[in-house]
Amino acid sequence: MKRQKKILTSILLLAFFSSLGFGLSPLEKNEKEEIAKYFLTAKETDIPPNIDGILDEEQWDSAQAATHFIQKQPSEGFPATEDTEVKILYDSENLYIGIMCYDSEPSRIIASEKRRDSEDIYQNDHFQIMMDTFHDKRNGYVFVTNPLGAKLDLQVRKEGRREGSALVDNPNINTHWDGVWETNAVILRNGWSSEIKIPFRCLRFSNHSNEGWGINFFRNIRRKNEESLWVPLPRNLSIYKISIAGELQGLEGLQKGLNLQVKPYLLLDRISSRSETGSLTGKNSIHPGVDIKYGLTSDLTLDMTVNPDFSQVEADDQQINLTRFSLYFPEKREFFLENSAIFNIGSPDDAVIFFSRTIGISPEGNKIPILGGLKVAGKLGRFNLGVINLYTNAEEDIPANNFTVVRINRDIMSNSTIGLLMTNRQSKTEGDYNRAFALDGDFVFGKNFSLNGYYALTYSPELKSRNSAGKLGFMWKSDFFDFYGCYFDIQDNFNPEMGFVQRTGIRNAQIHFGYTPEPDIPGVKRLNPHIFLKYMTDQDNNLLSRIKHLDMVVEFINGGRFSFQWNEEYEFVDFAFSIHKDIIVTEGVYTAPYWMCNFNTDKSKRIYTDVRYRWGEFYNGKGRLVTLTTGLKPFSGLSSEIGLVYNDINLPQGNFINHLLRARLVYSFSTKLALMGLIQWNSETGDVITNLRLNLIYKPGSHLYIVYNERRIVEGVDKMIADQSIALKFNYLFNL
Repeated sequence: MKRQKKILTSILLLAFFSSLGFGLSPLEKNEKEEIAKYFLTAKETDIPPNIDGILDEEQWDSAQAATHFIQKQPSEGFPATEDTEVKILYDSENLYIGIMCYDSEPSRIIASEKRRDSEDIYQNDHFQIMMDTFHDKRNGYVFVTNPLGAKLDLQVRKEGRREGSALVDNPNINTHWDGVWETNAVILRNGWSSEIKIPFRCLRFSNHSNEGWGINFFRNIRRKNEESLWVPLPRNLSIYKISIAGELQGLEGLQKGLNLQVKPYLLLDRISSRSETGSLTGKNSIHPGVDIKYGLTSDLTLDMTVNPDFSQVEADDQQINLTRFSLYFPEKREFFLENSAIFNIGSPDDAVIFFSRTIGISPEGNKIPILGGLKVAGKLGRFNLGVINLYTNAEEDIPANNFTVVRINRDIMSNSTIGLLMTNRQSKTEGDYNRAFALDGDFVFGKNFSLNGYYALTYSPELKSRNSAGKLGFMWKSDFFDFYGCYFDIQDNFNPEMGFVQRTGIRNAQIHFGYTPEPDIPGVKRLNPHIFLKYMTDQDNNLLSRIKHLDMVVEFINGGRFSFQWNEEYEFVDFAFSIHKDIIVTEGVYTAPYWMCNFNTDKSKRIYTDVRYRWGEFYNGKGRLVTLTTGLKPFSGLSSEIGLVYNDINLPQGNFINHLLRARLVYSFSTKLALMGLIQWNSETGDVITNLRLNLIYKPGSHLYIVYNERRIVEGVDKMIADQSIALKFNYLFNL
């Protein structure tokens, strides 16, 4: 308990001195003077442009242009090799952005992705727009498009700083958020152009918009692997570095009107399952529901849902678990995604105090009906607020529950925050509850250094002591060095039922040091040798786990990557567990050194591959683990990918081989109609799981989904369909 109190004391002291104004600004004085050169004035218009991708309206001619982009890669600080112009118009309801990307070889423009929200858009020529609508130099929106008019959008908090492992999604970059906006693009004889229409009701912004918004623009010319920006950034930073941005001026008298969105939906489905007699029986059902979004203020939003349905959500990628601990699967449901980073404290590496996936999904992954609920999230001045309240129905042996989350944090200094979080699960069964309370802080000092941490307590009827967790972390990141580490302490009875924690009763210290030079080697973009050390003990300081990791990464100019690493893992297994059917890993100490290499080719090509191979010791035996992914994009709009995970384990107590085969196919008929298929075969379960989705966006914000799911047993005596479902869902967005 003393260690957790020290963590809590450290957070409180940092918050106190930070609130007094001590600490450095995120930008040095000369950098502020440099950024002050970047102003862009939006022009008010009475006649909105036609969003056809061609900037041929007179309104664009008189608008000010952002030009003279500067390279970030490959020649940092030099002018971009191709010219770019960006202009902005606005009227009472919308913001209009006109982009002209000149190109001396338009026939070599790389553009294959049409699908909404596909991260493959980054492997195309593309353009990104960052807008800091609160002008707080820490949070913003990013909109991405390409020469085919594909769209991707996301929310960024805390400038996208990572607070956990690179193996899981960064909670400060919300790629699942979907704004309602329009875009179109065309490839021309002298490059490509795009027009974008963003309704103000899609954004949250300060009432003092006449004070300006932060803004920056990023262009990628994929065949040259050239990255350039309007406001230049050092090579180690991305457009998420919101504190280094220009200023959009001229926005006056912005009004969002009633700012009410009503989205009713209707779901028709048939769910079939195999009965005890062996027959496949099904049940038809009709489910209506509605989602309502209301802007309480220009920067605070109320979301309400009645009988929500998540049938359109993409299936999870299966994973093979060769450990004794739970796996982490990301949230994908729309209701929880907007402003989700407001509620985040911790990471899957240590503990996530609130993890929305625990609501409406049982520990076994089965759906629990959500009757309804509400969410309020946004900003009030320098405060960030979030409240969630949801009710779930009783399901088999799980009683009905009410879930409540309250989150508040305050912006302090130039780019720091301190906050509180409370979660409460209360069932209708008397005495059945779980609560968590947490204090956290995130402090930025100067350009390169940051500190973060939290202290949390949980309460359950049967767990009333040794129920706390705490963490302190730091990061130093400069042009050539990155140095970060953390210490966290999770007591035995720490139990955030509305969160995620992989292991309790531990103390963990870890540190990483990396160097990223850019040597003058033909074809090489960057080297990244780095070292990582992790040391974990129990609450009595007995060693449980130790990891040593040495890695050399080579990034190629063409987008490929190669890494070669050595690892040594020490593990004390304090309870026996089954790793495969009748093969048991017994209690004891295991030290396993092994090697690993990874190579992936340029994903912008028609054919690409990613292969990873591990060999060496595995517990008290040997193991070979292979991951192979091959992608094929034969023509624009069609992409396919086949992945294989192959594990060959040889232990004294037995040998086994398991594998996971995954095939993904996406065909985009247009930017509004796409067919997606995901088929997965897991040798551990003997199941083939199929997920097919047809998605039509017949109006911005309004969708039609046809979804088919099937689980088929393909091994053993009873080879058959175990269960299947087909659903038709459509919703319609009313903007009032």
